[in-house]
Amino acid sequence: MKRNSSESLKKLLLSKKKWIVISHVKPDGDTLGSASALVQMGISLGKDVLWWGRDPFPERYSFLPFSSLYSEKSSIVKEDFFDDPLLISVDVSSVERGIKGMDLGELAVIDHHGDNPCFGSANWVDGSVSSVGEMIYDLFHLMEITLTKEIAESIYVAIVTDTGNLSFSNVTSHTVKAIASLIDCGVEPHIILEKLYNRDTPERLRLWGRSFERLKWDRGICYSYLLEKDFVDTGTDQDDTESLINSFMRIRDTEVALLFVEDKGEIKVSLRSKGQVSVQQIAHLWGGGGHICASGCRVKGNIDEVISDVVKSIPLL
Repeated sequence: MKRNSSESLKKLLLSKKKWIVISHVKPDGDTLGSASALVQMGISLGKDVLWWGRDPFPERYSFLPFSSLYSEKSSIVKEDFFDDPLLISVDVSSVERGIKGMDLGELAVIDHHGDNPCFGSANWVDGSVSSVGEMIYDLFHLMEITLTKEIAESIYVAIVTDTGNLSFSNVTSHTVKAIASLIDCGVEPHIILEKLYNRDTPERLRLWGRSFERLKWDRGICYSYLLEKDFVDTGTDQDDTESLINSFMRIRDTEVALLFVEDKGEIKVSLRSKGQVSVQQIAHLWGGGGHICASGCRVKGNIDEVISDVVKSIPLL
């Protein structure tokens, strides 16, 4: 599903002197890698470029080019629009997952969430692609901008982190061709993957161990949970849960995986599927969203009750 086009986005990008690139809350590899590439695109075009996000920049992605340009911004006010910038949200599926006030000015939305409501003045939304990184790869070709090694590395990070290193069902032949092209531009996969994944700490593994101890499996559904106390006890934070749920999907005969995490008075629910069940539909039931095979939501309530209610809402396999 596509809404609007990359061609109309190209015209808008070229018409503006200043870009403000926006990453989503709890930033992951796709939003950060894609934004890093866009920042480099803007600089190559002679634009004045800023990069904002609501949450801190995760340390594990600090090797991305221009990560030092990233600034935390909780809200956007009228004064931010005085020089008529173009705001560009990257992998942001809704206004709530971006920065408050970002829709008050001219906003270009670049996203691959099929349930994106198209909240921008220009929207390039394609729910059929693996990642926004794949869209950014196509955008560089449309803009006829040569991919440097640094740009290619940023796009590579975006794609591999949102595809489970090309292991998810959202991977297509175009995805693989894009990866091959990025390698031709100088990307060294073993070096990038070393930076991304071979960096666990004893504290992070102890946190994961707590979720493994509580692991439950029933009719193809695998799930576990983490309490706020677990983070305190192990000296970890929310960033240390990234990719934990993917471990659940490796358990034999698992079709759906869920991770429940206590977070500031709410329960953060991450959902994954191999495709037989749309976890996007399940997330919608609880006010969340995402993709058919990867979604999330936040639910108020006691963690035991939330686990019971959400698991019961999954169709029988």
